[in-house]
Amino acid sequence: MANAFQDIGAGLSRRLARNLPFRPARWRLDAPVVAFTFDDFPASAADNAAPILEDAGMRGTFYLATGLVGSAENGQPIAGLDRVEALAAAGHEIGAHTHGHIDVQRAPDSALIADVEINGLLIAEAAGAAPASFAYPYGIVSLRAKQTLMHRYAGLRGIAGGINRGVFDLAHLRAEELYDSTSSPASIEALLDGLERLGGWLIFYTHDVRPEPTGIGCSPAHFAQTVAAVRRRGIRVEPVATTLRRIGAAGAAP
Repeated sequence: MANAFQDIGAGLSRRLARNLPFRPARWRLDAPVVAFTFDDFPASAADNAAPILEDAGMRGTFYLATGLVGSAENGQPIAGLDRVEALAAAGHEIGAHTHGHIDVQRAPDSALIADVEINGLLIAEAAGAAPASFAYPYGIVSLRAKQTLMHRYAGLRGIAGGINRGVFDLAHLRAEELYDSTSSPASIEALLDGLERLGGWLIFYTHDVRPEPTGIGCSPAHFAQTVAAVRRRGIRVEPVATTLRRIGAAGAAP
């Protein structure tokens, strides 16, 4: 019975954390913005997605769980530090994703703080700058973890769908999946139609980028088609940290 009540409480905490704004901000930029982000991040994202962005004059945000470097996640090899350094040198953002790719809801405060501090130090060493933005591993967030982390970064991204516009939460930025399994050219065009019509900040997220992607990944063809659709419309594309600076959120970072 105790475990059942704990599970109910954990689920309620996740739902409330997704929907209660802890750091509300108002979207004030005149032109819409798109960001392409990659979680963990697999070597295939660096090898196959970064060149597509660079050929289009764009840069992305790669969220690195530093403890995964040299290993694999979801069966995918994670990018090594040489790729991290090369991406940063090319103008891409290296964002925080915890060191151990941990469930932030389950980690005690002391362990969570120690973990993200290691993550930040290792990213700063490899990329030349401390991370300005963060992505919650697995998209899991809780009231306690959100409170603990919300002022450590200029912005924190979740996986709740939608476009950031009007009043939105810097401690839980909305994002849309860019997976072959759940998105299509038609659904992407519909998202971009809404973005152009109503404005705001559309953040895409994915993991591996390879010809036969996992269920949480994207094929190079689908990724290139999405980049081309955004470019054809003339929508601005930039790393998450750049948009955070432009809306005045960067001052929240340590």
